Amino acid sequence: MAPELGKTKFGKFGVVSATGLLLTYAIPASFKDLKEGTFCLVPMRSGKNVKNYVALFLEYCAEPNFTCQHIIQQIPYTRILSQHYISFLHWISEYYLHPLEKIIPLIAPQFLWNTEKHTSLFKRLNKHFKLLQSDEYCIVENKYKEKLKGEILYPKRDAIFLNNEQSAVYDNLTSLSEGVVLLHGVTGSGKTEIYLKYAQYILSKQKSVLILVPEISLTPQMTSRFRALFGTSLAIVHSGLTSLEYEMEWFKIHLGLAKVVLGVRTSIFSSLQNIGLIIVDEEHESSYKSQDSVSYHARDLAIVRAKKENAVCILGSATPSIDSMYNATLKKYHYIKLTEKYSKQKVDHFIIDSKKYLQINKKKSNPYLKSSQVSFTDDVICPEIYEFLNHKKSLNEQSIIILNRRGYVNFAICSQCATPLKCPKCSVTTTLHQKGKIEICHYCGFREFIRKSCSTCQGNNFIFKGVGTQQIESLIKEKIPDLKIARLDRDVLTSNSKLTKILDDFRTQKTDCLVGTQMLAKGHDFPLVTLVVVLHVEDALFLPDFRSGERTYQLLNQAMGRAARGEKSGTVVLQSLITGHPIIDFALTNNSDEFFNRELTLRKYGFHPPFSRQILIEISGKNKDKVDYLANKVKILLIHFWQEQKIETNSIRLAGPYPAVIEKINNSYRIQLCISSIKEIHPFYLFPNTLFNDKELIGHFKIDVDPISFL
Repeated sequence: MAPELGKTKFGKFGVVSATGLLLTYAIPASFKDLKEGTFCLVPMRSGKNVKNYVALFLEYCAEPNFTCQHIIQQIPYTRILSQHYISFLHWISEYYLHPLEKIIPLIAPQFLWNTEKHTSLFKRLNKHFKLLQSDEYCIVENKYKEKLKGEILYPKRDAIFLNNEQSAVYDNLTSLSEGVVLLHGVTGSGKTEIYLKYAQYILSKQKSVLILVPEISLTPQMTSRFRALFGTSLAIVHSGLTSLEYEMEWFKIHLGLAKVVLGVRTSIFSSLQNIGLIIVDEEHESSYKSQDSVSYHARDLAIVRAKKENAVCILGSATPSIDSMYNATLKKYHYIKLTEKYSKQKVDHFIIDSKKYLQINKKKSNPYLKSSQVSFTDDVICPEIYEFLNHKKSLNEQSIIILNRRGYVNFAICSQCATPLKCPKCSVTTTLHQKGKIEICHYCGFREFIRKSCSTCQGNNFIFKGVGTQQIESLIKEKIPDLKIARLDRDVLTSNSKLTKILDDFRTQKTDCLVGTQMLAKGHDFPLVTLVVVLHVEDALFLPDFRSGERTYQLLNQAMGRAARGEKSGTVVLQSLITGHPIIDFALTNNSDEFFNRELTLRKYGFHPPFSRQILIEISGKNKDKVDYLANKVKILLIHFWQEQKIETNSIRLAGPYPAVIEKINNSYRIQLCISSIKEIHPFYLFPNTLFNDKELIGHFKIDVDPISFL
């Protein structure tokens, strides 16, 4: 509906409140031609009180048959969001089956939505940004620092020089005007240099660039390399920034003062305009998938946003996801491969069979083993590992040890009845930290000093089982006291500056060995690392998840890429209870084609992605019987609806209801159903409207389109 001049108009506004609402407001003629995508201040009544909220103007509408409140004003220091961006939000709402008004809060941080703090916010912005004309802004000189806290400054660069293979890839990219490119480059092949050169090319076309990285641990390194080339044109978005830094960076992007944006998955919502290129680095990473209220996948959103902006989207990885590789084989994506490692250095690999160090106390009458019956003769690290570490230390070379478990040990069990220490709110064991002194639940946040007695038999002796990164760090310190060692996992990442110090100390050889979780295998460039150790490979390989093989392959292949990135050859050592598994062999020999074909064959048999689209439905609540009842109700509603819509039975499958792997989290029971359908059926057409409006289900019902975790 086009606005009529000289009279009051009416429009739909997404109001960001505690409930999130889509409401109609009157737009006085004094606002002239208010454009869709404008941030406005609107009143909303709650009982006898009226409070002001920030809302996004979405569209004009006909005059309703009820009295409407008037909008108050446009929000200062905000620009109009493009129609491409509004269309992007609508796509997210429809695909992920989430109301549009619940999507809108994702587009800006809390400091914009919190009207009570607007006065102080605008005072701060006035110090840093100056309005020139209309909605054009500039940065106030000497008021905006280029270097953020914890950032490492590299020397300034003006030009990027590529080798022959990289140049061929660059020429291929410059011939494209839009579309998706899968850039499959072996670890250390120089993908980042191509990103930099191509981003420079896109900027020369007067367009902007958005780069996504999967982990906060990668941002200091990537930030430094992009900052060296783009200076103050670069903006950074991730949770490691201080609140003031995040605020300034967001407005720098929103006001059009940043031409290059680098950040984690939430930066896909950056209100960057005139986008010519979106890069998704390490596109295979599961951290791009949000597990919050809207379960979006940032990689998939990057593809959609690039399409709406008529931009190029590059998906880069040394170990592309099965889904992306499959789309490349279908010619949906342009496929480009880099085969040469930039350093040209060789990486050898060894597998240490840790079974020979196990001691098993097996009872004759029982063929099954409890964890208390299994132990290592010495400790959880095989003696050969210490030999490798000592040797690299003597050569003044560095090492990385990867174990995908935080904490000191995994859990504790009672020595009398073998009952483990469990979280009182969740159906999981607690993880022990600080050398076994503290119990922590990684799901609900429960935390306390380790309990003194067993809840089942009141016994007061516990056996520590399993191993965590803290324990590995302690063991190595005991065995090799002169080895300077540090740890990198989520327990130590308390701030961006802490992260930067750990990485900077390692890069400058103040640290000899870095112990951490799988985040250490992701994209880091340490030229002096010649040894990478991966412990307990089998833990990830045998999880009850059809993607477990893919994740193990990616972890091992990426781990190999951390070694020999400089002038010396490298070694990768695996400590494992299994040897000769095809996934491990494919990863160590970088046989991506055989791995891909094997995985596709298995997934086709199981009707798993990429041959289907999965939708995970979770019903939760404090009352277990009610949750069971609601789950069966959902099942019946879905089956009846599909029969009414005449959806063919061979096009769709429904599994469940069944208890979630972790049945209880924070005192809430969880039941799941999983839909697998052919991709031609849009998720929107699989659910009746009655399901979303059912009062019994409201507050108990969650949908995850394209789930990557079934825990």
